[in-house]
Amino acid sequence: MIGVLGGFGLVRYNLKGGKAITGLSIMPLLIPSIILGISLLVLLRVIGVGNSLVAITIGHVIFCTPLSVSIMISRFVDLDRTLEEAALDLGAREIGTFLQITLPLSASAIVSAFILCFLTSFDEFVIAFFLSGTRSTLPLYIWGQLRFPQKLPEILALGSCVLVGSLILVMLGEILRRQRAAPQ
Repeated sequence: MIGVLGGFGLVRYNLKGGKAITGLSIMPLLIPSIILGISLLVLLRVIGVGNSLVAITIGHVIFCTPLSVSIMISRFVDLDRTLEEAALDLGAREIGTFLQITLPLSASAIVSAFILCFLTSFDEFVIAFFLSGTRSTLPLYIWGQLRFPQKLPEILALGSCVLVGSLILVMLGEILRRQRAAPQ
């Protein structure tokens, strides 16, 4: 949601400092995960969030937002603006145009951004390691169970399930992309 709204705002509206905002929005991609994890740990402790699933969620949103914003910017740049202008000329409001024209035309990019952000967030171990509290995420659980040799078959089975789930997500995204690309 942040990526869709951020990308749309950066492309459609001439914001003061829009290029600077775009440049700053990709900074989490350029910072090593360990540095980002430590800095988020310090920052979230200072503001009182502490180590928790909320902290992990905040960290993953900060880490994944640049991915979704960059995907959505590329989609909104290529989107034919005359379709939106035609809807506005016919009396549609801006929000209605966004919901009925822009979002459906951007569905494949939204699905792509979701899949990429989900898989990246799922794979991001370092940030979750620094920000986890008493409850852990699946990658942290897998990491913790690797200490016990008798748990290895269970972990391998779990890893296989994760791999199959990831492949299903990628295939679903490809099917949606091909349906959108098919001439109608």
